[in-house]
Amino acid sequence: MRLPAALLLVVALGSTLAFAQTPAPAAQIPDTPPALASLLALDEPGAQLRGLEAYVTAHPKSPGLSQIYAALLEDATQLNDDHRVLLYNEKLQDLDPGDLAQRIKTLNLLMLETDAAHRRQAQRDADTLARMVEAKAAEPPPAEMGAARWRLDLARLRSVAALFQGSAAQALGQWPQAETYLVKSLQQSQSQEAAEHLANVYVAENKIPQAIDTFALALALPGETIADRAALRAQAGTLYRSQHHGSEAGFGDLILQKFDQVAARDADEQHALAPSAQANANAQTAAQFRLTSLDGAPRSLAAAAAGKLAVLDFWATWCGPCKVQHPLLEALRQRFATDHNVIFIAVNEDEDPSRVAPFLAAQGWDRATWLDAGLAGFLNVDSLPTTLILDPKGAVVYRQEGLVPDTFETQLGQAIQAALARAFPAAAAAAR
Repeated sequence: MRLPAALLLVVALGSTLAFAQTPAPAAQIPDTPPALASLLALDEPGAQLRGLEAYVTAHPKSPGLSQIYAALLEDATQLNDDHRVLLYNEKLQDLDPGDLAQRIKTLNLLMLETDAAHRRQAQRDADTLARMVEAKAAEPPPAEMGAARWRLDLARLRSVAALFQGSAAQALGQWPQAETYLVKSLQQSQSQEAAEHLANVYVAENKIPQAIDTFALALALPGETIADRAALRAQAGTLYRSQHHGSEAGFGDLILQKFDQVAARDADEQHALAPSAQANANAQTAAQFRLTSLDGAPRSLAAAAAGKLAVLDFWATWCGPCKVQHPLLEALRQRFATDHNVIFIAVNEDEDPSRVAPFLAAQGWDRATWLDAGLAGFLNVDSLPTTLILDPKGAVVYRQEGLVPDTFETQLGQAIQAALARAFPAAAAAAR
């Protein structure tokens, strides 16, 4: 199952969406009945799914329904049962109608359905999401979040809502309505998916010059997979050639122009979030960036990570997933503590640095974190947490956006080992 890119923004907007907590295991459900506890302990997805469905039918008001639905959703996912995956996402949404993150997940799934009834439902739900976003926009910024971050996250939320509205209208063949919403989505925050949808709407409306221009924008924005990008490039190239006597001359220049526009917009956003980034405006590599410690002392990547692999952890005090990730990352830091070829560096993204030291003290975390000054923007970090591995030359060799707690430590550990083996083959051979 391939989910639309909008789902990825659930991670990027973790604070604004009031990051949903992982459902509690059975042992934490108040007064878990023995029959339910035994079902939740089953390892075989099919047997657990059948048992839990029977249990919910017999006990529709059972305590811990969110945990039961989460278990059913996990089983359905393992069994590739798309119908039940949608069903139990909808049931989780019904339990907490105000959870924007869950609504976005459910809408993503609805958009994959091809029948008219589901498409009309997706359109209604997209309109509901847009109204909920505007209601949230009327609220004051959370105390732990700066005004600039709040504005940026709201713009991204509005972009996601408009993307769903436009995509739903497109699926129903409502071309003018789809165009209006998708243009609005790109005005709020640019994504490859919104640009690609809009380009296809322009094709349906026979607005070919606008379609070519928007396809070029889509190609200039970060994408999902190499295969998807290749298909998008082929589609865009075919359309361009149809309007230019079979030639693609000039199309590459158009894409480069869009790259420059996207980069300028990204730079504006980063400067709004971190005005001190101007000090590193002329940096050409990550190693050239100069940040500061909590006490204001300068910190240089070139000095700290010279000749080493650098594991960079981008985080913020307001980021819920960052709190969950911290002990997992700390375990890896301890695991590699005796390897002098790797260094771990935490980079804080708070707009108000005065919040960081009290937060670290309250959490009992190490104070060894750096305050960012544009490095996140330079490395295209636009969601938190994000974990990067830089090789000794400063090139990004691994990127993990967001957090999947069950796999994070294993995947990052394997990535560090693989990067060490590539960067220091002699040391890796000696270790074997």
